[in-house]
Amino acid sequence: MNDRPTPRDLEPDELQLHRLLAAAPPEALPVGFRDSIMSRLRSPRVTWELIVAVLFAIPSLAFLARQVLVHGEDFARAIGNVVTAASSETTDAFFFVDGLTVIALALLGVACAFAAHALLVSGTGNRTAAR
Repeated sequence: MNDRPTPRDLEPDELQLHRLLAAAPPEALPVGFRDSIMSRLRSPRVTWELIVAVLFAIPSLAFLARQVLVHGEDFARAIGNVVTAASSETTDAFFFVDGLTVIALALLGVACAFAAHALLVSGTGNRTAAR
């Protein structure tokens, strides 16, 4: 059918689908296809993504700022212990990580992902959109 080798990691029931998809000749997408898809993605939902990002980020940042103000010396000591443990071969480093701090950092990461997606979809910062 074609001269492409069949991957060895396919299950027997996946081989027929692989043969069908491998038989289709590769074709370039029409000119403007990507731009038409991206124009459909630009929608008012970007506003909602930014709102969700702010709702995740502000409480997380406030909690992390409070943690640093209240327990700043503990954070500094923990970071010092981690750096010491990473740079030496000792196994006696001790540090405590609060579960709420981990959750706040995770929510801040989710907020960054929402904001980055909203900015990418809206075209903000896209240099090719100005051309």
